[in-house]
Amino acid sequence: MTAYRRKPVAVVGAGIIGVMLARKLQKDGKRVLLFDPVEPGMETSFGNAGYIAMDEIFPLAHGHVLASLPRMLRDPLGPLSIRWQEMHRLWPWFLKFTLACRPKVAARGVAALASIQGGAEAAWKAVIAQEKLSDLIHQRGALKIFESDRGFEESQGQREAQRNFGIDCREMSAKEVRQMIPELVKTIRHGVFYPNGMHTTNPYAVTKRLFDAFLKDGGKFFKERVLFLEHKATHIKRVRTNAALYAVGKVVVTAGYQSGRILTPLNYRVPIIAERGYHIEVTHKPLSFDMPIGVYERGFYITPMDSGLRLAGTTEFSSAAHNENPNWRRSIILKRHIKELMPGITGKETSRWMGHRPTLPDFLPVLGKAPKLDNLYLAFGHQHLGLTLAAITGDIMVDVIAGRKPSIDLAPFDIKRFQ
Repeated sequence: MTAYRRKPVAVVGAGIIGVMLARKLQKDGKRVLLFDPVEPGMETSFGNAGYIAMDEIFPLAHGHVLASLPRMLRDPLGPLSIRWQEMHRLWPWFLKFTLACRPKVAARGVAALASIQGGAEAAWKAVIAQEKLSDLIHQRGALKIFESDRGFEESQGQREAQRNFGIDCREMSAKEVRQMIPELVKTIRHGVFYPNGMHTTNPYAVTKRLFDAFLKDGGKFFKERVLFLEHKATHIKRVRTNAALYAVGKVVVTAGYQSGRILTPLNYRVPIIAERGYHIEVTHKPLSFDMPIGVYERGFYITPMDSGLRLAGTTEFSSAAHNENPNWRRSIILKRHIKELMPGITGKETSRWMGHRPTLPDFLPVLGKAPKLDNLYLAFGHQHLGLTLAAITGDIMVDVIAGRKPSIDLAPFDIKRFQ
């Protein structure tokens, strides 16, 4: 314990997960060094839909998605696509994904995700109060809309499962949806309202404010690329970056889709890919709503932001090891969608963005202490739920690092499942 008190905790990765954890470790009395080659919050955490989606308890690894995958991939305007030129790199991941879609495995995945989601709302409310974020994060509900009876009916089982896990969801008729959101076209068939839904109007500002508080209270940030974690026997001694060496007491890898690059030299198997997601922002006329709207069949979200109307979503499966140029046709699809769903509302495009969601084959994150090395901890692979699970992940990992019992069973999130 003496050595730990003397040496800092290194957090490798400064997205919302890493910054949140660094701040929480600091408030728990730890000295923290935070590392990232880019400014905190400027990667995937910058461009998400802003939705703190506590209702999302269904990993994409389940039979319905697997059965629908060929149909969705054939649709050029569909929510899923694959960089086919990288298929030789992706097929091992897809094999593991297929195994994770088996009914019993998928059911365990839902239970695991529901267990961590169960604490997400309270964890975020505590952060909002402690860090004074109420101007950036709001609880005004969220709406999911359906353009077909088929989509509404095939998702009925999901709503039943959500209710079983204590999630409040209220089904709405087409008329009720139109009364709530008059901008929507009359062809919308159904809706589901989540009254406890939360969202931020500026995801980057949330990360930045946490980061600024971290620096103000003595935290250290190094804009450097971590190259290697030097270890002797079962103990990491130093963090090697492109610029220097840092002696550390404990290390937490929160590097998103880059986590595999850091852990593979330590002989960990990390089957992670980069789910490339896109957003586009447009100007808009005055809106009647101030909450996220998810479009079931098209697989994207519409969220009013401080900077405009953000259209975020679509999934493009890509290798984590090859950062190719963005396929901006994916973002153009989003503009087409909003014009069809809310005609006459949007104006000119003001920005477009592409980011890498860190995704493991079972769509569950890796959380907890790493095997083999006694001072290495892991918190990555949150796929679409990094913002949603940031606060509860921080709470869980602070407890694990401090030697306290975490609030949930971490067995489903252990990296050992891939070793």
